[in-house]
Amino acid sequence: MTNDKASVADTDTTATGSSDEFDWDEDNEQRNVSAVKARRMRLVYVAFMKLARPIRTLLVALIGAGILVTPLLVVQFRFKDSSARMQVYVWSLWLSITWAAACVTYLVVDLLPRVIISLVMMLSGKVERLKIQVELAVAVSGWLKLVLDISWGWIALGVIRHIYHPPQAYWTDINRVMQAFFGAGIILLVEKLALHLIAIQFHQKALADRIAENQIALRALDRLSHAHPNRRRHTKSVSSVDPNQVQVKPNLRKERRKKRKAMTSIILDQVRQVALKDSTLNQASDFGGLHNARRLARKLFSTLNGVYPPRDHLLVEDFYPYFHTEAEAHDAFAVFDKDGNGDITKKEMRETVQNIYRERKALVSSLKDASSAVRKLDAVMLAVAFVAIIFVFLLIFNRANTMASLIPLGTIILGFSFIFGNAASTLFESLIFIFSTHVFDVGDLILVDDQPLVVREFGLFATTFRRVDGHEIVAPNALLAGTKTVHNLRRSNAMWETTTLVVSYNTPLEDIEMLKMRVKAYVAENSRDWSGYDLNIDKLEYQNAIHVIVAMEHRKNWQDWGGRWARRTAFMKNLKTILEDLDVRYYMPVQPVLLPSGGQIPSPRPSGLGGLRAR
Repeated sequence: MTNDKASVADTDTTATGSSDEFDWDEDNEQRNVSAVKARRMRLVYVAFMKLARPIRTLLVALIGAGILVTPLLVVQFRFKDSSARMQVYVWSLWLSITWAAACVTYLVVDLLPRVIISLVMMLSGKVERLKIQVELAVAVSGWLKLVLDISWGWIALGVIRHIYHPPQAYWTDINRVMQAFFGAGIILLVEKLALHLIAIQFHQKALADRIAENQIALRALDRLSHAHPNRRRHTKSVSSVDPNQVQVKPNLRKERRKKRKAMTSIILDQVRQVALKDSTLNQASDFGGLHNARRLARKLFSTLNGVYPPRDHLLVEDFYPYFHTEAEAHDAFAVFDKDGNGDITKKEMRETVQNIYRERKALVSSLKDASSAVRKLDAVMLAVAFVAIIFVFLLIFNRANTMASLIPLGTIILGFSFIFGNAASTLFESLIFIFSTHVFDVGDLILVDDQPLVVREFGLFATTFRRVDGHEIVAPNALLAGTKTVHNLRRSNAMWETTTLVVSYNTPLEDIEMLKMRVKAYVAENSRDWSGYDLNIDKLEYQNAIHVIVAMEHRKNWQDWGGRWARRTAFMKNLKTILEDLDVRYYMPVQPVLLPSGGQIPSPRPSGLGGLRAR
């Protein structure tokens, strides 16, 4: 047995403890990489996609600008006297500038979050929690790019018209088209911003527990990432060096050749780091990626393991210097010590930090994800935005008689208001109920009229539930908002429930007290399921019975409906055993029987036809 334990320990040390053999960059996720046999164009596309995003954008900008500026160069040097020279010149110059500005905008908008993260790291260093807000802002970066691209095109058109004064009249119409597109882009950007804000608020309650847990882990990472390595290295003194081990210098020519090869290798490696998408440099620029997680895990382990000789694991004492109190250090240590054995190995550190990063990205994806209700709200908001865009187009293209153009549109809207007025009012109340009141989320277990229901899907007019017995129920949102009381079990904390015992009036109070002590012992033994209890005498019924209320507090809420009943059943079984052991039961009270003085029991009166005697 001892040899087996030693072998297991050696194996574990070899797997996770050796600093020479442990691979911090190992990814345990099994990835199925299939070889793709592609044609030449496919190979070119694959090679292009392997480049880093800035390099791809730069290549696209150069190729596109080169193609668009070619007509300008042709008419400038070969067709100077052509009547179409000015038109081709202005079109080519405008499109080239717009294309180049759009590519630069694409790069700047993508680079801006990284710049913000770098500035915050230099100023305060607490970036882990900020990354969530930055990644959420990236969700609308596409619409921001669209608005900026239209803006550059509009500005470039105005500057070119002011400088070259093209004689064609259609440039005025093109300028109005750019104005209309700019207005439409602003409206769509505002709509998407509002939609994402509503979606974030909509999902935050459903993800509150996961967000709070992830925030605790991110605080620990922020605190520990400020630490600086304090490694103790021991070098040999000069006198301890063996003279026989001293090597003779090679000749200068070989040394220069080696230096040139080394310099060439360094330059090629730096070019590869900048150009390729999967290089270490570009992986590190992904501030939420697993490469950064593994790098941070390696830094934390080497920093915290500042003892000599170095250990292959961390203890809670290693966390004390980086926290104000020992309680904070223990809380941070518990984040990484997933198996609860009192130490943190390199593998635990790596997997925990990677899981924290994965959970943050999952939370960001969940917050940005458009659920069914948010998608339907997006459709409503897009309809409103479409009406606003029509109004903007009318203002731009028919400035002299805008109101006259709006009269037919107003008449149509007024007619629809009479037809769909009630539906619009119901829709507005339903939107307030779903997004403002926000009583429940998809997947929540709720109680409506003491009936347990699981929320399946939101709708703008009705919500679909599934009863615990499998029945599908569709309830109008107006009914839920107006007349029903909804109990949300998922959002509840630890929940109490009670059961009533009826025992005989002559039951000794000592037995009731012993019953209370036995229930207390059971709750203490099963603290993972129960967090509290109480036992009280409710009432005495005509001196015939004692009503005892037993209350128990579930450590978890009742979202897991089957788990709730499993815990309750186990508690009731134990309660029955205790009652049998203590012989606590209920007896029917003794009823007095009064006999006549003669001692004879009178015969019952015959029942029948008017009390007539039988003959």
